[in-house]
Amino acid sequence: MTTQTIAIDPRVALTEESALVDHYRNRALVLAQTLFERDVRISELEGQVAELKAQVEAQEADLSSLRLPANARQEEE
Repeated sequence: MTTQTIAIDPRVALTEESALVDHYRNRALVLAQTLFERDVRISELEGQVAELKAQVEAQEADLSSLRLPANARQEEE
């Protein structure tokens, strides 16, 4: 098997290199934006989870205040 060499005009090679650099730069910017948006969404979800936990704790406190003490239940029986 023989290897052939193809001559490429340096201007064409430079143009191709520049296009590749631009492509990867744009791709990196898109990925950075995606990661930023994901992190923002994670923060929003963590805030919602904290709110839900606070609501559950408040409801549990309300329920526990409605329960009769143990000695009062025994008197009812």
